[in-house]
Amino acid sequence: MSPAAARTTARRLVGAVVLLTNATPLLAVAGTLALDGPVGPLWWAVPLLVAFVAALAAAAVALVRGASPDPPAAALVAVGLLAAVSYAALLRTGAAEGSPSATHGAWPVYLMISATQAGAVLARNAPRAWGVLGTGVSSALVATAGPPPPPLLQDGVAARVVYGLVLALVAGSVYYLARGLEQTTGRVSEARGAVLRANAEAEALALAEGERGRWEAAVHDDVLTALRAGAAATTEREVREAAAAASAALVSIAAPPATLTVGTALAAQQVAAAARGAFDAASVELASDPGTLPGRVVEALADATAELMRNTVHHNPPGVRARVHGRLADEDARVVVSDDGGGFDAGALPTGRLGIRVSVVGRMRSVGGDADVTSSGRGTTVELRWPR
Repeated sequence: MSPAAARTTARRLVGAVVLLTNATPLLAVAGTLALDGPVGPLWWAVPLLVAFVAALAAAAVALVRGASPDPPAAALVAVGLLAAVSYAALLRTGAAEGSPSATHGAWPVYLMISATQAGAVLARNAPRAWGVLGTGVSSALVATAGPPPPPLLQDGVAARVVYGLVLALVAGSVYYLARGLEQTTGRVSEARGAVLRANAEAEALALAEGERGRWEAAVHDDVLTALRAGAAATTEREVREAAAAASAALVSIAAPPATLTVGTALAAQQVAAAARGAFDAASVELASDPGTLPGRVVEALADATAELMRNTVHHNPPGVRARVHGRLADEDARVVVSDDGGGFDAGALPTGRLGIRVSVVGRMRSVGGDADVTSSGRGTTVELRWPR
């Protein structure tokens, strides 16, 4: 979940709280109006009721759109406060009825209750102490502004205290619910961001490790070979050729690795060409399925195969036979290189045998693949595979 999606989800969850907590007051208002009428002047009742319904409609629209529920909640608070003040004034002048029914009470009371719950939603991002204090104070004000609705006691100070405590309990619950929903969604977004950052760091480390492996393999295959040729040179021409080879090798190391994708058919041709270029007598049978492979992977497969062919020629007597076979498919590759030479102890490679350790195993691991080496007196087999 992206940060933007997390914010939208949080807004919708809190908006759902606004609508759900006002469902009961809305039904109570509708019921009391149907049973008792406006209980006061129409010029007073109609604007309040229209404003209340409009605020709830705005909350529903905000929920659907994923917009902030705060403006509709603020409108509900304003309607509740206006109902409290105006109803108290009308009661004092006798223009409104105080308790039209002992079973359901007066509808303005439910607008005030709605205001306490909407105010609790507005306070969700405030410090906990301020949020609790605000819900408590608003509940106390509503309890003194209008008569308690049934089934609470209707008369006396005790009735008002109980009414205020009930309102505070409900508003506090709404406050903690809205606060918890928003904070939980925020923590989910933060956790996702941390995971993305960790993945990016891991990918950067993997790329760095891959580049290091590419450098080590290129140094072994090209630079050291050129330097050995230069050390063994006996003529000026051989020295110049060795120097040119070393310079070209250093330039190739500085060049960035291949990043483009390569079709599997072309990749099979490149690996086959690398094998025959190192040992023209090798038997090569590489199949391909439709698809592509990353260019750096094809480069690693071709270079590792060529190095294995060079090892076969260098460490075995004339007449040794070598075979390269395998299959390259979409995002999957397997190449097996084998010979019938004298073999070696694959579990105890000497320090100087960098061709297997660096140019084959290390090169494949640097691109997310691997190489398995098995060898005996009857020959050597190396399986190159990607991914690991």
